[in-house]
Amino acid sequence: MQGYLNAPMGRHPAPMGLVLAYRWLAFAWMALVAGVGGQSITPMLSAAALLVTLGWTLWLTLAAVRRFIPVLVLDLTLAVGLVLAGGLIHPHGHALTNHPSITSAYPMAAVAAWAAVHHVAGGIGAGLVVAGALPLSYALNGAPLLELSFVEVLELTGTALAHVLLGASVGLAARQFTRLAEHAARAGDQAARLAERERLAARIHDEVLQQLAAIHRGGADLAAAGPVAAGDLRPLLAEIRRQERNLRNLVVPHPEPVSAGEVSLTAALERLAAEHPELDLQVVTAGPVPVAEAVAAELLAAVREALCNVIKHARAGRVWVSVLEEAGAVTVVVRDNGIGFDFDEDSLRANGRLGLLLSVRARLTRLGGVARIHGRPGRGTEVELSLPPQRRSA
Repeated sequence: MQGYLNAPMGRHPAPMGLVLAYRWLAFAWMALVAGVGGQSITPMLSAAALLVTLGWTLWLTLAAVRRFIPVLVLDLTLAVGLVLAGGLIHPHGHALTNHPSITSAYPMAAVAAWAAVHHVAGGIGAGLVVAGALPLSYALNGAPLLELSFVEVLELTGTALAHVLLGASVGLAARQFTRLAEHAARAGDQAARLAERERLAARIHDEVLQQLAAIHRGGADLAAAGPVAAGDLRPLLAEIRRQERNLRNLVVPHPEPVSAGEVSLTAALERLAAEHPELDLQVVTAGPVPVAEAVAAELLAAVREALCNVIKHARAGRVWVSVLEEAGAVTVVVRDNGIGFDFDEDSLRANGRLGLLLSVRARLTRLGGVARIHGRPGRGTEVELSLPPQRRSA
């Protein structure tokens, strides 16, 4: 049922649900008239009409309809077939009487379905098709079309117009219902955005603005105390970085949790950064970047060695650890604004400074990745650790 009720894009499913309910009511009417009316002169054709209609209604109820145009065409074909079959099922001249017809109600479901999907134009078009089959049904039932009385012509015309008007009315209602549903959806989205904005405003006020005010007071106290040592500024800078992370967490959507057996490389690097309060260190990333636990351990060891090198030799005022993820590949960059140096492997070996060579490059080689070290005197140093997509879960 869910597939049939999922109307085409831009259409609300409720009208199709009502049409489906009407189908079952119309079929119940068919069965009732066939069972107690006693107006069928061709029981086999009457039974066939009931069976086909039941099968079609069951299929529409249970099937996952994906292509609506072919289904609607088949539905309208069945409706026309039922109208024509009505002329053969009932006794001669039955169409000119007031007796109920087995096949009179169900064809309206096809008209309503076209109207629910294609609104007014579809409803009127389907109504005209069914209305066009009515004179043929009268002829098959033996009614002299050229000799009908005024009342009989009026009745035939009224029945035909009823199908057209039904299509137009259902089409108008379906179009209005769709517009109302779209308006309600837009209003709901707007309300959700407003609620989210209010939630963010409250959290920014409670978690960030108050802390920034405290940082401002702390800075003013330091300024009033006279010359400030670098060590006195570090707690203030650490608090500023913490509030920066809080703001980023507020505005960046929360990522999906990592899978079992994986860890968030971003979270691990932030914990590593907390181990070095002596550094003005900032972790820059846009998500968790999940990797295997063993891979994370090796990358963290490589980053730790790079940070130790900064502490020992760089005399840096600030350090950035960036985590980039592109097409499945992971790149970690450790960059500082220290004194820098020309990277010369032979010179490093001669001076016994093999930490970058052995710890960083060797670890990345074991992972199947690449470590690149760039340095220029006076321009700082950059250590780039690259890992291909297939090695993230190694």
